[in-house]
Amino acid sequence: MRKQFFRLYAFIIFSIIAVLTAFGQIYQNYLNEQSPVIALPISQISTLIENKDKTMSVLQQNELALPLSLQQQLNDSRMLTVSQEEGNYVYFLDDQDNNNKVFRLGPITVAPPQDEHNIYFLLAYSTIALLVMSLIWPVFRDLALLKRASRQFAKEKRAFQTGVKPSSTVFPLAQSLTEMSEKISKFIQLHEDLSRIISHEIRTPLSRMRFMMSLQTDIDKELERTIHNNIDEIENRLGQYLDFARVEYLSKPLAIEIIDAFEFLSREVTKNQVFTDVKIEMQVFEKWLNCEPTSFAILVQNLLFNGVKYAQNKVVLSLHNHGKKQILQVHDDGPGLPNDADLLLAPFSSSKESAVASGYGLGLYIVERICHWHGGNLILSTHPETGGALITVELPTTN
Repeated sequence: MRKQFFRLYAFIIFSIIAVLTAFGQIYQNYLNEQSPVIALPISQISTLIENKDKTMSVLQQNELALPLSLQQQLNDSRMLTVSQEEGNYVYFLDDQDNNNKVFRLGPITVAPPQDEHNIYFLLAYSTIALLVMSLIWPVFRDLALLKRASRQFAKEKRAFQTGVKPSSTVFPLAQSLTEMSEKISKFIQLHEDLSRIISHEIRTPLSRMRFMMSLQTDIDKELERTIHNNIDEIENRLGQYLDFARVEYLSKPLAIEIIDAFEFLSREVTKNQVFTDVKIEMQVFEKWLNCEPTSFAILVQNLLFNGVKYAQNKVVLSLHNHGKKQILQVHDDGPGLPNDADLLLAPFSSSKESAVASGYGLGLYIVERICHWHGGNLILSTHPETGGALITVELPTTN
């Protein structure tokens, strides 16, 4: 903000100086029609009076041997100062003799121009500079307060007071930002409360349903499997929604850790392998993984969940290093991603080309957000051998 202030301040000052200088030149050249004046030292005046026969002479214009440019200057200004070896000579026309008679004064010493006007100009410009600063500096100071408060809100998601005084020019803007921060913080709090309510109010009936199903002995096996699958689907959707609620309003910076890659990924694979007949294969070529364990576990779970859901026989989870990046990939042998797969990165979206990929949306959005927090990239593509989905997560390595 300070840089923008000095840039605007310099622009205004230079613009004012340029405008005043231009008007000064216009005034001198076109509006101020004063007679030509020559400044002489006081000591020179008495000398001219005593030696007026030698220093004052009358000539005719045809007796002057002046270049055309000087002759034109003499005709226009009615006076001309010429410097020669013996001294300075001043020529001026006699207005009463139709410009034919020329008076020559000299040799004389011309007094140097007085510079007291420069002091006045300096004082005037300094006053203008101080006035401009007094007008724009408070605005930039208050804008800096708004900037600082906005950045703090982006980190903590809590309502803030800007500290801008009511007399400030930007006070209405500061008041609007404060009201907006209060509404957003209340919305986030409501969202978190709703997530906790959903977690309790929906998972509790699902647990009861599972318990009741376990007590039934005469129920049809196919019907029992269908009910269990539907309960699993509801729980998975609920888990994705809660993950979405957590990642959407992350307020604290991630604490990146260096963890054992094989142990971490094996634990996540085991969680998914229990509930599926699809084989999950691991190919880990890195000893360490740079990530925040809690959020990255959500990322891996979503990738494995989608892979297992659409795979026919096998899902492969791999981790390797490529240059300064760690590459985590999950691919399956399912139907693959549609051509408009990028639409699946938006929350609660689905593909327009394929109903098969409709369930990817929320999971991939969560993956993309967590990947972004880790400073990485998410790439959606098709595996060249199996034709299934290939999801690539690129993470920067740390020393």
